[in-house]
Order: sequence, then structure tokens, then C-alpha cells
Amino acid sequence: MTPESPGPPFVGSRPSFICNALCAGLTAALFQAQALVAGRGWIEAAQAATLDLTEDTFNGLLAFVLPGSDAYSLHQGVSAADGGVDAGVLDVFIATVDESTPFVPSFSAQVAAILNGLAQIVNAAPSGPFLSPFARLSFAEKIGAFQIMDATDPLKLLGGLLPLFTAFFCYSEAGSLDPTMPSLRGTPLGLQLGRYGGGADCREELLHCFTAAQY
Repeated sequence: MTPESPGPPFVGSRPSFICNALCAGLTAALFQAQALVAGRGWIEAAQAATLDLTEDTFNGLLAFVLPGSDAYSLHQGVSAADGGVDAGVLDVFIATVDESTPFVPSFSAQVAAILNGLAQIVNAAPSGPFLSPFARLSFAEKIGAFQIMDATDPLKLLGGLLPLFTAFFCYSEAGSLDPTMPSLRGTPLGLQLGRYGGGADCREELLHCFTAAQY
């Protein structure tokens, strides 16, 4: 990240702390996995990956963590009215992964390469309309890929943190942020799914309590 770069989303906010903590965890997880990744040729796959392949893989991940009505969710066989792909967070998600770990080249591509490598262990030739082998897996097969992660010591930390990191973005305001000003372009999907009404319960009662405490 250059000094002129605006940096990852959420800088200076409470979500920034959570996001940076998750990024740090993912970086540590990837370092743990480096020997295994190098031994299987996945680093070379990451270096050769196109942006389309990385985006395709992350869309498959978003659909897995929070299924929606998108093509990725429909293909995996588990869908819902609205989900992670519908949240519009893909570009910010990938940019945050890469910009938060500038000392790890092509970090998002390496994560995608691991997912695609595991996908081919689960199903050597998954069928589907997508570039990414992971995106072509069924929902049950994606579970199988993460089960392999959980059962492989160098990948355990990554397997535990990656769904959490993905869910954070699915439910965040990232897809609704206006890049030209500190405001939202619409209601974030997370607030819609959580049926957030815009106010806290008992706010008026608490205000009365604080006022009374001053006297």
C-alpha cells in the first residue's frame, strides 16, 4: 500500500479493528500453510491466476458462507432470497485482503489457489459454468473442502478464520459505502437480514436515566 493509497475500508472505525484483526489472523494462517502450499504447487497456481479466477473463487466462497439467489448459490444447490454475492462486497473484500497484507504478494490469489486446490481433491473434475473449481463444487462438496482444511494442521487456522472473515464482509456495510463520501448508498444487506430498525431498544429510557444522574 502506497502512502497515497486510501488504505483498506473501515480505517479509523470499530469495524476497522475487527477487520484488521481478522486480516492478521489470515496472514498468520497463510504463513502456517506456506510449506504445504508450496509443496502442492498452489503458489505457482496463485501466481498464474487471473483476476477473473480469483473473483470467481471468492464469489463461490461468498455464496457458500451466505447463500443467496445468485448463480453461484443456485449452482451449489443451496440458495436463499439474498446472500453474500448479492451484498456487492466482492471488490472491497478482495482489495482489503490484498491491501491489508502488502508484504504477502497476491494474498487473495493464494487464498483462492488453496480453495481451488482443495476443491480438486474433493472432486477432480467438478462441472459447472465457472472458472473456479471451488465455485463449481456443490454445497456439500464445499463443506468437504473445509473439512480437509480442519483436518490438516497447516490449514486449520485458515479453515477456522476464512468463513468468519467472509461472513464479516457479507454482513458489513462494505457493499453500500459511497467511495466519494462517508455515507451509504443504500441499506446494507446485513441490516436488512438482521431486520435492524435504526434505533436501540430503550434508548429514550436510557436518556432519561443519564439526565437524572446529572442531578
